[in-house]
Amino acid sequence: MPDSVIAAKWLRAVLPPAGPLRRYALVSLVDATGTGMFLTVSVLFFTRIVGLGPGAVASGLSLAGLAAMIAAVPLGSLGDRFGYRRVWVLLTAVQAVVFAAYPFVRTFPEFVTLAVIAALAEVGGSPIRGAYLSRIAGQEQRVRARAYNQAVVNGGIAVGALAAGIALGVGTRAAYVSLMLADAASFAIAAVILLTMPATPAARSASSPRSPADRPRSVLRDLRYLTVCVLNGLLMTYAAILTVALPLWIVRHTHAPTWTVAGTFLVNTFLVVTLQVRASRGTDTVRGAARGVLKSGALLLVACLVLASTGALPALGAVVVLGIGCVLLTLAEMLQSAGGWGLSYELAPEDRQGEYLGAFAMGTRIYDSLGPILVTVMILGLGRLGWVLLGVLYAGLALGLSAAAHWARRARPVPVEDAVHT
Repeated sequence: MPDSVIAAKWLRAVLPPAGPLRRYALVSLVDATGTGMFLTVSVLFFTRIVGLGPGAVASGLSLAGLAAMIAAVPLGSLGDRFGYRRVWVLLTAVQAVVFAAYPFVRTFPEFVTLAVIAALAEVGGSPIRGAYLSRIAGQEQRVRARAYNQAVVNGGIAVGALAAGIALGVGTRAAYVSLMLADAASFAIAAVILLTMPATPAARSASSPRSPADRPRSVLRDLRYLTVCVLNGLLMTYAAILTVALPLWIVRHTHAPTWTVAGTFLVNTFLVVTLQVRASRGTDTVRGAARGVLKSGALLLVACLVLASTGALPALGAVVVLGIGCVLLTLAEMLQSAGGWGLSYELAPEDRQGEYLGAFAMGTRIYDSLGPILVTVMILGLGRLGWVLLGVLYAGLALGLSAAAHWARRARPVPVEDAVHT
């Protein structure tokens, strides 16, 4: 089979259909490329170039994360009231300005101010992007469209990280500043592309008067949906295994060569880019999403048990088993992601998706605050026992999330897709 035919088939598997969904994916690709550059060099930029201490950077990012968590729901509801594309363009433009300003930071208060604004724009954009995608893809295709988008995002982050690696090799201030400006440019380009996409009407009128009795109850009073959000956020702490704990485990507790760390990231990226769409099949209903979450929990348990064994293996065996564990971990990630998308959409009222997806985004922030600490203490502190306990914990969280999803579903009108499977 010619290489061109193989490439065409691969692109069809990764890219959504032509039209608004493909332009949406293009926005995500541009955004993710800039994000990949920033994530790779951000800490080094603020410590080496700006001159802040590591503690100051960590404190500033923590404050920004806290502000974002508090603001997730009200920012998401802005899209419901004023239109998702309009608010998304505004938040993207704000991000462009913030990243263009980073090279001019000289003091801690300046850094915190910009970091908070960037975090607010990012957390506000997350539910609005999801709600906008729901509108242009339709209820039946939105989870699959989200899967296409996730594949594109992973590819963009990989490209951005590669570009950042080149700049790190140069190591000059000009190289670091050029990356920040390139990231700012990526947001500006994304905003321009967004202006070419279809506008969506506001899901709720911003000016229509309502009596207190007619006003919908805030998502913050929807106990069932919030339970799903929290359990999903706790389950998502598994992501810190790949990014934080596994690299330290490989270097400190196995005989595998150091380059294995990079290998696990490459395996993860390749699998997500190529298989995320397939992994999302059947997760566009509450029942299907809950099944995906349960499978994810089982895979996480097995992955943790497999990875626990690598500390006692010789170098070659450790590399092979680490690869197997990484594959299992990535399969679990794809199923959990797809299941989480399905639950976030299907359990939210159609006219308040920005607000509800904002609450879901708030739940995912549990990973930022708890994930790295949890997995590091468990795995590096307890060794093999920590791996086992983590696996059991994630299997239990998946079971609890599935049960909570069915509990929340009983408080919603049953969608046609779910009724068919009842």
